[in-house]
Amino acid sequence: MHETNDVRHVDDRGKHTTTYHEMIILPDGGLLIDTPGMRELQMWDADSGFNASFQDIEALAEQCRFQDCRHLKEPGCAVKLAIAEDELSRDRYDNYVKLQKELAYLARKENRSAQLTQKDKRKPILTRKVAADEE
Repeated sequence: MHETNDVRHVDDRGKHTTTYHEMIILPDGGLLIDTPGMRELQMWDADSGFNASFQDIEALAEQCRFQDCRHLKEPGCAVKLAIAEDELSRDRYDNYVKLQKELAYLARKENRSAQLTQKDKRKPILTRKVAADEE
């Protein structure tokens, strides 16, 4: 059994108990990673890993009638047909969609961060130009 600590009454959040990183293999095959103090994990270079992990769904998607099929209600959707015929697990497809959304979010976040960085780089140049114009 692993050590736990009480919840803070001020904000109902947990208190740090462990001070070391630990990976615990769960009985059903999952993994639990205890990373004290770490607030979030992000996927790096996930596009290549994503495509490799879901080659079966990607191959099905190529068979859809429409190239921009979203696998929702479009006619001729090979992915929906595979789910209906139990050739593709609904849970697997749901994980595929969930990870796609996460990757899209990270891309938007990264793009926004890049935009802000670029804006910060231009700011001093614009300030110097305005100061020179005022002289």
